[in-house]
Amino acid sequence: MRGRRRSALLSSLLYASAGCFVLGAGVTVVDVALRGLAGRNVPAAIELTSFAIGLGALLAMPACYWLRSNVTARLLSELMPRRFGRPLSRLGAASAVVFAAVLFWVMAGNTLSKIGSPETSRDLGLPMPVLLGIVSVTLGLSLLAALVGLWTEWRGARPHD
Repeated sequence: MRGRRRSALLSSLLYASAGCFVLGAGVTVVDVALRGLAGRNVPAAIELTSFAIGLGALLAMPACYWLRSNVTARLLSELMPRRFGRPLSRLGAASAVVFAAVLFWVMAGNTLSKIGSPETSRDLGLPMPVLLGIVSVTLGLSLLAALVGLWTEWRGARPHD
């Protein structure tokens, strides 16, 4: 049952991420079409597209870290898998944890400094503390997922076991 919940969570994050990318692309297509056909634009199209694509990338990060499917270079491990495969994979997993921790630390600090701020996004008027909170929570999930990736790498299991 635990594996199903994990799989459902990861699938939900990836579907939501895909939905954000589709929304961002859709807003852009509609905006360009309206400009060409009617000489009008979608209000706040640039901000809406930026938020949608940015959120899409953020929502995909926890799944990528958890499944260890982030971009890796395998030059040495492909040449000598027995010698370099495991150490480089562990180094990559540890680096992912460090990177995720730094991102979370910086964003959480920024978010805490903005609590109670009346700032809003330029075009849509969305409250910045809420937007930053969403980013911080997502980066916190990414850090947890990177830790799981490191743990599974260290014990020698595949991430989806």
